[in-house]
Amino acid sequence: MDRIGLTGSTGSLGKLIYKNKKNLKIFRFKGDIRNKKEVFEWIHKNDLKIIIHLAAIVPIKTVNENKRKAKEVNYFGTRNIVDASIKKNIKWFFFSSTSHVYLSTKKKISERSKTK
Repeated sequence: MDRIGLTGSTGSLGKLIYKNKKNLKIFRFKGDIRNKKEVFEWIHKNDLKIIIHLAAIVPIKTVNENKRKAKEVNYFGTRNIVDASIKKNIKWFFFSSTSHVYLSTKKKISERSKTK
């Protein structure tokens, strides 16, 4: 059975995945994804083969209150996860973003919608 790494396990989707992990070996990342060393050690120590990356600062109000931290977590933290995954030859990587990246509209949002 493949060993799965999960970031963002305290968020809505992360909690759902972790609670319903029947017969899966899921290892939650409990550190700070901005810390490259912690990320690399987590992947290596747990011999992960799959990464589900859901960690991010999402609420617009929170992002606007601390844009620097949001960029550090959402961009640089994600880059740490990706870099470590490439280095460790992770065989499957899933990354989920948020609808907050799209322009505000009353129309239905699709992946072709314009982003901010």
